Amino acid sequence: MSYCEGDEMKIELEVSDKNEGTAEPWWVIVDPKQMMKPDCYAVMMGMITGPFFSREEAQTHLDGHRYNFTSRAVVYCASGCYTNQYRRAYREAEAKARAGAPHVPS
Repeated sequence: MSYCEGDEMKIELEVSDKNEGTAEPWWVIVDPKQMMKPDCYAVMMGMITGPFFSREEAQTHLDGHRYNFTSRAVVYCASGCYTNQYRRAYREAEAKARAGAPHVPS
């Protein structure tokens, strides 16, 4: 879940055992559509929705907005392990979750 506080955007990361075996997971809704001529802008703007920071959040969005997607749309889990900023934030959240403290992203 994300929310704004003043001029900053705060992101709450889900740290759980439901992360599908993926390091530093995040989720998108992928809605494949037939394309006669591949165009990266069409893919990004029309076939990918997200990111979401829990599978539940992504699935809830897809279920609640099904009319915006084709019947082939699915929630897809990706890894942020190659993104230093996201990897650091996720690992901080994991450490705080293990310690039992709520995570407030920096």
